[in-house]
Amino acid sequence: MINVKKFSVFLLFTFPFLALANTPFLEKIWQTEAVLAVPESVLYDAKRQILYTSNIDGKPWENDGKGSISKVSLDGNVIDANWVSGLNGPKGMGLNGNHLYVTDNDAVVTIDIEAGKVVDRLVIPNAGTINDLSVAANGTIYFTDSKLGDIYTLINGKLSKVITGREGLNGVLHSDGELLFVDSGVLYLVNGDGSIQAIATGMEGRTDGIERIDANSWLVSCWLGTVYHVTRAGKVTLLLDGRPTETSAADLGYDPVNKVAYFPGFFKNFVAAYQLK
Repeated sequence: MINVKKFSVFLLFTFPFLALANTPFLEKIWQTEAVLAVPESVLYDAKRQILYTSNIDGKPWENDGKGSISKVSLDGNVIDANWVSGLNGPKGMGLNGNHLYVTDNDAVVTIDIEAGKVVDRLVIPNAGTINDLSVAANGTIYFTDSKLGDIYTLINGKLSKVITGREGLNGVLHSDGELLFVDSGVLYLVNGDGSIQAIATGMEGRTDGIERIDANSWLVSCWLGTVYHVTRAGKVTLLLDGRPTETSAADLGYDPVNKVAYFPGFFKNFVAAYQLK
């Protein structure tokens, strides 16, 4: 008989199966107090050894000024729930030097990390719903417009569209020289010639966040609570499932050195950390 108490560590998600040999799995480490205001995204800052969460708080696509960015320690303590306030619907985040870039409904906001304040707000012309964001190693900013199905680049203040007309576009990641995005349950790679290749299919439709594990594998999180391990060969493994408890996984963060994934609980108002094994 299974001892239920031994499985109490998995409070956030229902663990769908026992880990088999050579099968990746996630083991819960900690969970913050439920004091965050609808956290949508988590970003790991390796240099400062801290987490940022983007908190929607108000209505997700209205410019109501209720959004904020929080600071959370790597052991699960909320350092400052309202580190930067006055945003609208902050979602995707990316780092470059001393700047934190955040999508904010119809704009990309630049935050000076040391000062803890907004120093620029670039409104995107004719925006639909500006959603996820990733910063390449060379400083190029990539971000998505989910409503219009577009992926933009932002280079020295100049905007360009590199992908258009997608139907379920959300998460974007530029990592190790590769541009990837998720759209309606599929992880795509944009090849050097601009062609688009489906790497893996069959994930729960509201795919949200992407983080690279290594050269040939990624974690993909979904707003309704599922989390997948995905390989370049197209193998998809369900790691966590928050649907039974209506716990979102939303847009994850990841520490690739220590192999720790961070998930925002969205309406549950917390962040949880899991060790990838």
